[in-house]
Amino acid sequence: MKRALVDIRGELSDFEPSLISSADAALVFGVLAELEKTISGALTVVTSRATEAGHWKKEGHRSPAGWVAEKLGSGLGTGSARLESSERLVSLPQTNEAVRRGELSEVQLREITATAIQNPRAESDLLAAAKTHGLKGLKEECLRVKARTLSEKDARAKYEEIRRNRSLHLWTDQDGVGRLDGRFAPDDFARVVSAIGAEADVVFGEARTAGHRESSAAYAADALVALVTGTSSATGAASTNGQRRQSGRPTTTMHLRVDLAALRRGELEGDEVCQIPGVGPVPLATASKVIGASLLKVIIGDGVDVTTVCHVGRAVPAHIRSALEERDGKCVVPGCAVAKGLEIDHYQIAFENDGPTELWNLARLCHWHHHLKTHCGYAITGGPGSWEWLAPESERSPVLTT
Repeated sequence: MKRALVDIRGELSDFEPSLISSADAALVFGVLAELEKTISGALTVVTSRATEAGHWKKEGHRSPAGWVAEKLGSGLGTGSARLESSERLVSLPQTNEAVRRGELSEVQLREITATAIQNPRAESDLLAAAKTHGLKGLKEECLRVKARTLSEKDARAKYEEIRRNRSLHLWTDQDGVGRLDGRFAPDDFARVVSAIGAEADVVFGEARTAGHRESSAAYAADALVALVTGTSSATGAASTNGQRRQSGRPTTTMHLRVDLAALRRGELEGDEVCQIPGVGPVPLATASKVIGASLLKVIIGDGVDVTTVCHVGRAVPAHIRSALEERDGKCVVPGCAVAKGLEIDHYQIAFENDGPTELWNLARLCHWHHHLKTHCGYAITGGPGSWEWLAPESERSPVLTT
């Protein structure tokens, strides 16, 4: 193995990316990314065994995690997480095999092992989510799995614990930058996100009219300041002397997804969910509490089908749009985690070809992927759970061989 390491280092010392084409560089990057996952997996597999004999004590470390962190050149938290993942792998055979095949990144492995060790029956579903939904989708699935392992009583207790520990810290860092960090109950956080999103759309519109362009994160920061300081214009208030005037709180919408049977029963079973999309699971008791709120969109599902879309409060999009938002919570292109500013595409029969505006013919794409599909010959095929993104024939990369 040491000989192989010497060979790899020798190859890297002579490697100069500027001497190869960008297309070849992209292929090399893909191979190295797979190699990185393979090596990371091998490290995780051997970590637990490497700490058993106590070499970490002989080298003066206080804990196995500290020794792992020092060897990796990482922080103690990363070393501890690696060691925990390695120890959990012993009880997770499917994940162990996937790691040995180089299919999982370190962070994917950490998410899967931490969740599957609580619910081993979900192991295969989590591995499938890692392949098809990207890291963000995997984390969301892990939250759902963890929620399903709790009884409604335990879920309420966990929710109350989160609420008791809610906090907001504000400080100025060493560079003079104002910073804040908050912990909120899921339903409160959803309201905050919705309010900031509504105001950020207004800020973006004003910036575009003025010919300015900044990041969405910058607009979100401006939106938060406007909401807190009372200069929000999300309600369409007029401006005076360049200052936006608030005529009332901006209208926000919180989405809640809950299975009909669970709502009637008062307890989650099997794969049933009660969650705020993009935020995470909430107890059924919380759902019952907020269903009566005036600013809420409740999506009730019977199995895999959306049976009821209840719009409470202000005017909302049509029923079909609500069902689509529930089904496609993020861009459907595999690996794309964009969930904001999604655009609706008639992906099977184009709108200009009289494609029907029905759920089976619609998909939500981010702006970039929608542009590629509409103007650059790309295509999205398959359907929910089996989406496939196809490049134009002329741009499909050849297989790199050795």
